[in-house]
Amino acid sequence: MKGWADDPELVATFRAEVDERLASLCEGLLRLEAHPSPRQLVASLFRDAHTVKGSARMLGLDGVVDVAHRAEDLLGALRDGRLQPRSDLVDVLLVAAEGISRSMPGADHPVDPDELAAMVAALDAAVAGEDPVVVPRFADPEPEEPDGPGRSRGAHSIRVPTRRVHDLLDVVGEVELDVRRITANGRELTRLAADQLRWARALRDATTESLGSGLGASPALLEAVHALLSVGDRLAAESRELEGRAEDAVDRLAAVRDATMGLAMVPVRRVVAGFPQLVRELAASGPEPRDVHLVLTGQDVELDTRVLDAVADSLRQLVTNAVDHGCETPAERVAAGKSSRATVTVAARSAGSTVVIEVTDDGRGVDEDALRAQAISRGLLPADSTATGSSLLQVLFGAGFSTRAEVTQTSGRGVGLDVVRTSVEELSGSIDVTSQAGRGTRFVLTLPVTLGVLRCLIARVGDERYAVPVTGVVETLGLAGAARHEVAGVPVLARHGAMLPLVDLGQILDAPGERNPRAAIVVHYAVTDETLALAVDELEGELEMVVKELGGFLGRLPTVAGATIDGDGSVLLVLDVRELAVRQLAAAAPHAPVAPHSRTHDTQQGQGRPRVLVVEDSVGVRELQRVILEGAGYDVVTAVDGTDGAAHLSEAPVDLVLSDVEMPGMDGFMLTRTIRRTRGWEDVPVVIMTSRGDETDQRAGLAAGASAYLLKSRFDQAELITTVRRLVGR
Repeated sequence: MKGWADDPELVATFRAEVDERLASLCEGLLRLEAHPSPRQLVASLFRDAHTVKGSARMLGLDGVVDVAHRAEDLLGALRDGRLQPRSDLVDVLLVAAEGISRSMPGADHPVDPDELAAMVAALDAAVAGEDPVVVPRFADPEPEEPDGPGRSRGAHSIRVPTRRVHDLLDVVGEVELDVRRITANGRELTRLAADQLRWARALRDATTESLGSGLGASPALLEAVHALLSVGDRLAAESRELEGRAEDAVDRLAAVRDATMGLAMVPVRRVVAGFPQLVRELAASGPEPRDVHLVLTGQDVELDTRVLDAVADSLRQLVTNAVDHGCETPAERVAAGKSSRATVTVAARSAGSTVVIEVTDDGRGVDEDALRAQAISRGLLPADSTATGSSLLQVLFGAGFSTRAEVTQTSGRGVGLDVVRTSVEELSGSIDVTSQAGRGTRFVLTLPVTLGVLRCLIARVGDERYAVPVTGVVETLGLAGAARHEVAGVPVLARHGAMLPLVDLGQILDAPGERNPRAAIVVHYAVTDETLALAVDELEGELEMVVKELGGFLGRLPTVAGATIDGDGSVLLVLDVRELAVRQLAAAAPHAPVAPHSRTHDTQQGQGRPRVLVVEDSVGVRELQRVILEGAGYDVVTAVDGTDGAAHLSEAPVDLVLSDVEMPGMDGFMLTRTIRRTRGWEDVPVVIMTSRGDETDQRAGLAAGASAYLLKSRFDQAELITTVRRLVGR
């Protein structure tokens, strides 16, 4: 039975990826000695070598894995400052890149295993401090005789860069717009032809009436009228023909666009096909082999090649972590009451205009105590932190963070989840992690299907029209029948048991023209977990459009992700839902502090009023609580997490603290305990408001010293104000 490595398409895919990374590595190495910030450059070179090693491992190229691993060691020494960039070190790394390239499947002039072994020895010597290092050289390849007019023998196919496919997609999109304009012109021409016929018939009737009344008319006039009618009939027929042909062209161009997009779409299996070999090797490595079964589902789900290529390393890293960090040995699993065989699952599924990829293992899960201790030792959490759950797991995404004390071929280098999160967020995607001790860990990546073509809602705001990508849209609704309220003068919508800020999109964008908001777009940005309703004048429907950047002349504009051209030739700006989720507070609460970390406090304004400190990492919830409390007559300051809240307490006293529980860094329980044991703060009332409604959580909050425990799921403005007044006394 043929294995995946016998599939020429898959091998070509891996080879293309390695060639791209090696080209990046060599280009960076040539700039290394003269680079003003060599360590920063080395960090990117390190990632290139890391990716090459992962691809080589899946191809089963042990010799290449060894060379790439040693290259990582040398680049790590340069990154950490243990070695300084030298010409001989650059040379040995360049030769290593050449050896890797010539060891890949299909290479025209491969190197033999002995040459690779010499390369490994040279890299080891460089890491050990040899100065200068002896750089090995490979045998020069003999030029290949051309076969026919300039084509080498064996060249049975050509590679087309994906950039050309996407350039073609741009051109198709522009031609499609041109045809839509022609269609619009054809419709207008048909209308004008109908008008011309109507007036020509009116002229004929008037002429006939003149003849009947004895006034008479010249033969030339009668002939001209009949000729005008004949031309009008032909003009109307040609206009209808033109309109029909243009509409057919639109349909055909749509098919061309879809086919062009198909050229840029690749199945997930192109990345995951090598995972069985990867898992097999990882499970067999180390002092105690593990028995790991890999389950792959949804391999035929397709994404834009740019999206899949951008997350290929991330998926490999997650699978590596699942086996290396998560899966126990058979003996450990049996002792824990599990089957001896561990299971790692990589599952992909389509979800509208996004693709969701999950990497799950049924291993040991994350040891929260060990993770917290490691984070504290590295200064990522305060020494007395009791962070748990999702707030603690976010530490895993810290730059350079690793739970491994020793460095192996697969882990311990601090190149991992930080790179994963960065690559996902750069695609406007999101990543979530959950874990249960003894049950396993799950990573969920939500990615856009494509980057070049977006399905957008077209919204009119004043005199302008804007496009809102549907990937971030939860729902649309009419404002006429919506349950609208005001909280301290700020409009909100009651929707599915939650209070959503209702933001005037025209106010955020400073759109010209008269406003009459009649609809709202509910959007959600997963990274900040913000949901809000954008009020617009009218929703004109959905369009699938080719989106382009604004170019170097305009650069990056606030809240704008790109632009497209509508069928009538007008330019539509595509809005960035991520920035809208942040900037919405400026519209919903125009008197809010300029920045969440602002320490300014108008003592004159707050004089004589009780002072409340709101500690909440969700910017939407934080500002909603602020406007409610200020509307009730309290002077309010805000903090973004427990550490920030403690800093506020150190600067000025407060009469009450309103705090969330799950926050990065110091959580709400730890903040409460800190307040209770700090001299001068011990009597300050603390109200916990959280979504954690289990009885165990409530007992933990009260045990920490909370004065009251309120649930966001049952949020009631009156209850909040009543609780605060009861505890403050006014």
